[in-house]
Amino acid sequence: TSKTSIQAFINVQSGPAYFMHFKYAALLNIIFVTMTYGFAIPILFPIAAAAIAVLYFVEKTMLFYAYRMPPMYDERLSQSVLGMLSWAPIFLTGFGFWMASNK
Repeated sequence: TSKTSIQAFINVQSGPAYFMHFKYAALLNIIFVTMTYGFAIPILFPIAAAAIAVLYFVEKTMLFYAYRMPPMYDERLSQSVLGMLSWAPIFLTGFGFWMASNK
């Protein structure tokens, strides 16, 4: 490259920044859509499992080969996502009961 400093070269050659909140948002979207409509459309469960597996392997590969060193996150983000995920079975039960009882 035509960069004259090492830091400029590293900035060009290193990948994009790693943002964990976008990954959690995609995961929550997959899970909540599946839990909301899964009782009526059972094919969503294997599709969601495949989507989560693909998301896992792509993100793991990108972490190793493309992204910069991820920033240090504390446990608050993970704990808030786990708190939201505890509502997913309630969605499945509520919407499933509604779909089964609706004529």
